[in-house]
Parts: sequence; structure tokens; C-alpha cells
Amino acid sequence: MPLPREIAGIKDLPSAFVIFGATGDLSRKKIFPALFVLFKAQLLPEKFKIIAAARTSHTRESFAQILKETIEVKDKSWNNFTQKIDYLSADIAENKNLQELSRLLEDFEEKSNVCIKRIFHMAVSPAIYQKALENLGRNGLHLGCTTHGSRARIVVEKPFGTDLKTSQEIHTKLTKYFDQDQIYRIDHYLGKETVQNIFAFRFGNELFEPVWNNHFIDHVQITQAEYRGIEKRGEFYDRTGALRDITQNHLLQLLTLITMEEPHKFEAKSILKKKLEIISSIKKLTPEDALTSTARGQYQGYLAEEKVTSNSQTETYALTKLTIENPRWQSVPFYLRTGKKLEGNVTSIIIQFKEKGHKIFENFWEKPLPNHITLQIQPNEGIGIRLVAKKPGLTTQLEPVDMEFCYKTSFDVPQPDAYERLLLDIVLGDQSLFLSQDIIEESWKVIDPIRQVWDSGKPKLSLYKPGSWGPKEAADLIEKDGRQWLAPLLTICKI
Repeated sequence: MPLPREIAGIKDLPSAFVIFGATGDLSRKKIFPALFVLFKAQLLPEKFKIIAAARTSHTRESFAQILKETIEVKDKSWNNFTQKIDYLSADIAENKNLQELSRLLEDFEEKSNVCIKRIFHMAVSPAIYQKALENLGRNGLHLGCTTHGSRARIVVEKPFGTDLKTSQEIHTKLTKYFDQDQIYRIDHYLGKETVQNIFAFRFGNELFEPVWNNHFIDHVQITQAEYRGIEKRGEFYDRTGALRDITQNHLLQLLTLITMEEPHKFEAKSILKKKLEIISSIKKLTPEDALTSTARGQYQGYLAEEKVTSNSQTETYALTKLTIENPRWQSVPFYLRTGKKLEGNVTSIIIQFKEKGHKIFENFWEKPLPNHITLQIQPNEGIGIRLVAKKPGLTTQLEPVDMEFCYKTSFDVPQPDAYERLLLDIVLGDQSLFLSQDIIEESWKVIDPIRQVWDSGKPKLSLYKPGSWGPKEAADLIEKDGRQWLAPLLTICKI
């Protein structure tokens, strides 16, 4: 079967993928499994090499065994895949053994008899980004293929700094050695099928775009909830918190996708321009606003987690109410919430439409039932629309009904993991699903004023029970607006 047009040329893009932090959770659980799937599907270049780099001492064989245990391989192609992997004990932050990395890359080029595209994936703590970038430059690794001037690419993972200032410092170091078209700032949520399908849903169906505005939409709820706690991420999480870890990137990016105007073309430049317009239009909260439009909480038992300080005020739940100051969305509230150890495990966007009352039916229901659209990113990706219908029978009774589109049942093809899509795009040089520095900076301009108020101890950090839907203050905040949380009620595609 021929490859789709946009990826048909990938075989002829010789590449070397260098993964720093190769023994970490992100690499073992996301990056290597995604590369393995792409390899099995023959969606990697003919001439392709992976160099796994980490501080831990390993042989190529012992590292491959660790990967095999993580990925739980039951596939005969595994041995062929591991032949593509070299392991290098190196410390990028301390500039240890990077000359050996240069030698490995040059050897691969010599054996391939072709100029390769060098891709550096920074699956390391963002705290060492600046040192790491300086050492890449010091060793000339950013120059790429030395024989033909093929420029290297670099992949950086969120969080992109801890505030506006630190994000700018990282950007300054990045652009010292790399141009914008070489930098891939990855947010894996943007690689998920439902997130990408928002474009098709909004701009490919004439049915929805005419009512996608403040004349018809009452409010929007964006939820990212997890059953689990912080697990073994205490050291990172206690410095970061839910607001920085999820709201600043994942949730604000979902907000931009459902509110942006239609791009002129389906290409990176046009898409990023429209996303930037939206995120720049989000009203920045004043200190007074932050007290009345946000809520924060911490699950009971968090202080007993490994590597968490005994008196920590870090939030594991964050709620923020935002508005967009433009003609389409003026006065529509967006409720963004995220939390750990909650009752449900769901990531969704729920658009609630206004309810006009419908006088013709005023005697046939206890109260009007507003329509909703649910865009569910996890656990099962799909789209649901809640409508009102007459219940079968001799009398007129109206009840809500749900129409669902579920990926698993609608298409007889496997769903790619987000990292599979994004890693493929990196090799192809497509930045459409990646973030620009402008967007990151505007995101921090939204988050920093809230963070400053929270760091002063206000509003109070409320405790909530594991298995609940968060602190009481979160329910109070939306209820005082005459609304209620819908995500627990509208989880779709229960298959």
C-alpha cells in the first residue's frame, strides 16, 4: 500500500535521533515505544539510527533489555529495531563524553555515505536545559552534518520554564545555536487524534461554525482529571504544581484550538498565527480577579508522598476561570480545571449552548435541557452531542439523548499514539503541531499573575479527599455563576 502523500518521502530522509535522558520514564514509556511502532510500520527513513544517551552505564544489550521489559515486546521485529540503537554513557549537563557522540554521528554518516539529519531530543529535566544547550553548542553538535551543512533539529519538552522570565532565558539559549525552524517545542496533547480532529470538526462541517460564538454558547469547561497521584514525581511536582504542569500548556492549548479563527492554510505558519491571536486575547487576571476566579487544592496524603516537603503548599488541583476579549467570545467564561487523585480519569472539552426556554415545550419538562458538545481526549477518544428528544409513549415527555462518534468503533484502523504522530512530524520537518515561543510567552502572561497571588497564600489551599472531584471551593465558584460541572456526567464512548 502506498504511503499518504504527506509522508511518502520519509524513506529518503536519512536521520539520526539522539535521545538525551534515554533511561528516564518519558523515553522508556513514550519515545522508544513510539519509535518502535513507526519502525514496524516502515515509517522511518531507510537510513536511520538512534543514539540513546544517559548518565547511567549500560551496554547496548543491557539497555535494549530494559526497553524490552518496559515495552513488553511480543514482536519478532524487536531485534531488528534494537540494531538501530547505540547506547552512550554521557552527561550533557556536565559536558561529559559529547565528543564520543560526535564520533558516533560522523561514523554513521560515513557508513551511510550520505549527509544525515541530526535530531536531538531533550528528554531531560528542564532545570538543566540551559547547561545542556550550551554544551551542545560548545561541541558544535548544533551545526548538523558537517559535510553538506544540513542543520540539526532540537526537540524540547514542557514545561518551558517556570515563568515568563525563565522561558525567555531558555529561548535565548536555544536561539543562540538554533533557528526557529530547527526548534520543536513538544506538547504531546497536540498529537492526540481528537485534538487534531477539532480542526476537521469545526472547519470541515458547516453545521457548527455558524453557532460557534457568544450568541449561542453559554460557557466552556475544559477538564483534565486523573485517578492517580503524583507517584514517584515528588521532586519535580513539588516545585511545579498543577497550574504550571497542566494549565499553562495542555489546557491553554486546548482552549486555543476550540476558539481560534480558521487558518488560511493547513500549515504551521497559518495555524500558529491564529493560535497566537487567541492566546493574546485572553484577559489577564488582576490580583482581585485571581481571588474570585480561581481555586486551588491539595489531596489529602500529598505531604506523605516521596520527596515532598513536609509543609508543602503546592497545589494538586487548579481551577481557573478565563475570558477572551474578542468579538466572537466576549463574555463567554472558560473554566479550566486539572487535578490528581480525582474521582474520574478524563480529559474533555464541553461546550454548553445557551438555553432559550422553548415556550412550546414549557409544560413537558421540569426545566430546559441545554445542548452540549463533548470533545473527549481520554480515556476513549471521541465526540458526543447531547440533544433533546421525545421519549417514546402516548404522552409527551422530553429527555436528553447522546449521539456519539468514537474512534475505536468508527474506524477499523489503530489509533496512533500522540508521540508517534509528533516524532514523525519532526523527521518530516512539519511544525504544525508544535508550539512557538510567542505562544509560550503569552501563556505565561496568563499564568504568572495567578501564580503570584497563589504564592502569597491566597486564595487558601484547600484539602480534598482522594476520589472526590476536588475542593468544595471549585464547585462553589462555578455554582455562584449559576452553572454546574458536567464532565462527570458526560463521559462518552464507554467501551
